[in-house]
Amino acid sequence: MTYPPELEDWWLTQACKATGCNDHVQAILRLEPVAGRLSDQFTVDRPEVFTDYFADRVSLSAYGILFFPQTFARSIVAISELMSHCDFYRSNRENGSASIRVLDLGCGTGASTLAAAHLLNHLSPSLHAVDRSTTALTALRQVFDSCRSLWPAATLEIHASDARADGLTGAFDLILACFTLNELFSDAQEPHAERWLHQQLDRLAPQGALVILEPAGTITCERLQRFRNRIAGKPGFSIAAPCLHQKPCPMLGANCGFCHDVRSWRVPDSVNLINRRLFRSVHDLKHGLLIVQRATPPRETQASLFRMVGPINRDKARVATYGCCGDGTLRKIEQMTRGLSRPQIDALASHERGDCLRLVNPRLLGDGRTWRVEALEPAYHPAAH
Repeated sequence: MTYPPELEDWWLTQACKATGCNDHVQAILRLEPVAGRLSDQFTVDRPEVFTDYFADRVSLSAYGILFFPQTFARSIVAISELMSHCDFYRSNRENGSASIRVLDLGCGTGASTLAAAHLLNHLSPSLHAVDRSTTALTALRQVFDSCRSLWPAATLEIHASDARADGLTGAFDLILACFTLNELFSDAQEPHAERWLHQQLDRLAPQGALVILEPAGTITCERLQRFRNRIAGKPGFSIAAPCLHQKPCPMLGANCGFCHDVRSWRVPDSVNLINRRLFRSVHDLKHGLLIVQRATPPRETQASLFRMVGPINRDKARVATYGCCGDGTLRKIEQMTRGLSRPQIDALASHERGDCLRLVNPRLLGDGRTWRVEALEPAYHPAAH
């Protein structure tokens, strides 16, 4: 995924204005310590209540340089997956005539809002962005208007409101909650968070979807897994991702780590520069994911499909990983590399945590836990963007 240069240029201009520098490099270097403090707040410090970290132009610009591109890219990945295998989005993409209504809760500066605008522009999206920070919403409006060529068919309404009770009426085809849940509700408020999620599900139009992204961590992701298990039993709704089934999550409570995606991307030059002495993990996009669709679950799931829930391990004889399979089981999956060319082996090893793949001619080994396959194929054709 390549971050649009129009967005990078816009934030570089804001960095110069905020710091009083005429040179982009000098502006970014001045923002570096502010970006470091913001990063600590999001990861190490984790306050019970998050303050408005968009309140001043310097903090806003530091966020826009370091974090906005990462949230934009993660949102592109999540919405692309939704488009690739959900009938509603696929059919609308093909006929190109429908319009959809999008709600972004806790949108901040609008990285996820604009990712939806960019991907769904052909559906003339009507965007509704909600956040309590008027400074962030002003930035969203400005970047939306300045980069209009990226989403010419989209419209945007901004709403300065608490995302826990925004007051907007009507049904939405897509609701986004990207890195919002953990800031709205502390760990001790899980029942309140779940009640809020169910309220959002009830606002979905038929075939509509709720997309939730959360930081990759044990607490945040296992909470998503618990929500996923309980939502899977809600009549009229189905789990679209990360699972390929509606059965209980096989990873939760199995002492095998938490469910999350790890995606590679082309890191923008501005992100690399502001991170040169911060040493934050920016080359891999890690996040927890939950997508729920207002649709009846499929009657059958395909056991031959799986989502990679572990890294690729490679030795002289095989390439192996772990997968959450379509039949609700957690399996080790391996392919022997004898007879494969170097490019074929490299292609196998390039699969990422979160990829949905198909087992070709699987054979269950004697341990009862490992599928040995002849090949791995993409389960879905990725959405174009």
